[in-house]
Amino acid sequence: MLAPALLAPLASSVLLVCTAVAALPALLASGVEPRLPPRVDPLAIQPLLVVRSAQGRWYLEGQPIAGSALARLLAAADNRQRPVRLLASNSLSIADVSAALAWLRRQSRGSVQLEPAMLP
Repeated sequence: MLAPALLAPLASSVLLVCTAVAALPALLASGVEPRLPPRVDPLAIQPLLVVRSAQGRWYLEGQPIAGSALARLLAAADNRQRPVRLLASNSLSIADVSAALAWLRRQSRGSVQLEPAMLP
């Protein structure tokens, strides 16, 4: 015979399982099919290439862009999944590169990384 202390948890567990089993046909018959979000291939997403020049100018994909326009572009909803790569000028100090990277991270909703310099 079960002890009274074990009877309440056992009864509530049985009631919970029975309710879940009874609700299952109604959930299956509702006609709503679960949908997975479309898969995005991370290799197919091209990063935004941003350059910070020694004169303090910003370039996006090789074209000059104002800092305010770059901030709006990075905050746009359609750029949330695009990573940002900072290509810093070789003549910038470490502090300037760090400040540019921090600014980009504050403006962007996606990942921002420093792209290593390509040596000739």
